[in-house]
Amino acid sequence: MSKMSKFEARMDKIGQWIERKIAPPLVKMGNQRHFAAIRAALIRTIPLIIVGSIPLILTNLPVKAWADAMAPLNEKFNVLYAMTFGFTTLWLAISLGSELAKMYEEQDPTMVSIITVCSYLITVEPIDLSTGTLGTGGLSAKGMFALFIVAIIVVEFMHYAYTHNIIIRLPKGVPSNIAQSFASLLPMGILFVFFWVVRVILGFDVSALIGAIISPIITASDTWYAAFICVLFLQLLWFVGIHGGSFTVWGVMYPFLLTNIAENATAAAAHQAIPHIITEPFFYTWTMIGGVGITLPLVFLWLRSKSVTLREVSRVSLIPGIFCINEPVMFGSPIVLNPLMFLPFVFGTSLLGTMYGFILTKLGWVSAAYIQIPWTTPPLIQPFLATGGDWRAVVAQAILIVIMGFIWYPFAKLWEKRMLEMEQAGETE
Repeated sequence: MSKMSKFEARMDKIGQWIERKIAPPLVKMGNQRHFAAIRAALIRTIPLIIVGSIPLILTNLPVKAWADAMAPLNEKFNVLYAMTFGFTTLWLAISLGSELAKMYEEQDPTMVSIITVCSYLITVEPIDLSTGTLGTGGLSAKGMFALFIVAIIVVEFMHYAYTHNIIIRLPKGVPSNIAQSFASLLPMGILFVFFWVVRVILGFDVSALIGAIISPIITASDTWYAAFICVLFLQLLWFVGIHGGSFTVWGVMYPFLLTNIAENATAAAAHQAIPHIITEPFFYTWTMIGGVGITLPLVFLWLRSKSVTLREVSRVSLIPGIFCINEPVMFGSPIVLNPLMFLPFVFGTSLLGTMYGFILTKLGWVSAAYIQIPWTTPPLIQPFLATGGDWRAVVAQAILIVIMGFIWYPFAKLWEKRMLEMEQAGETE
């Protein structure tokens, strides 16, 4: 077997540096209990968002005959959208209260979930008592950042109340469900009064304050450089074998991506211009074709490889890759911690795909993604669904897949040569 080249040695040192310096603090942040609970709660809302996106596909297909036929039914279909996607923060409040409560053994997740929802509703004060109408502004994705603050206050105060005995304890013979309900009675009352005083008596709108603080960050999240930094860290972490999406796309960025897709969906439902480019389906369409690193073209290149190992790995990886699951090729070939694959994987594929998709969308050559799609949606179907049926996005993604094949090709051949040397060395031993 030949020795590692100078280039490979340099790439290997870079990989080791990432593993030592960059990965540990990001992993630590990702494992922080509040951050982890928020991430888990957000993921639980995805099915509702996907189902709520279906009416948007049906009412916004860019076919005139279809649009004319659907026009009388638009309002009826939008009810399904409004009651699911439109109430994102309400459903998130239910999920988040439960997830945060799991951090502490003494708390009942269901009760904490109920308290979180009620506390948040008091905070955003969505009901007009004079007319009996319920405003939905604070219940859409715009309110989620205020919800994070409210939910953390609720669960931490509940924990404080339990540990400092600020609860009503019933005799041991009382059924546990009744005992738990009474135990939460006093801290629940304190929390409700606290949020009522803040919002109603003092007139302090927490949601508006958080919105004003977060607004510049949301604006920044919809830029090419935010997407570039996000994808760069995504690729760096994956290169050292860490699921980078948990800390980037589905971590730090996810609340902003969810806000962006919600505003896009609202605009689409009203048949207005789509305001945001950077959303979760944007990454699926342009950054993760076949998985992180756009590895599907690489799998196709190795299907007829002279290397037995790479040929078998690619065959095993093909079907999962079509559904954007690329762990088999990532760890089987391997790409992870492979110095030869550092440049194309980290800097050559997903980053270029992100810039390619951003530029095309910015120029108006393809539609912005406003439909939330499952991350396992196969390539070419992804862009069609995510953009509400824009055929140009399908063609653009097909072109990108071919470009990525050319980028992967020289590195695929280099690694094939190295694998052949190792296989031949193994046969002679």
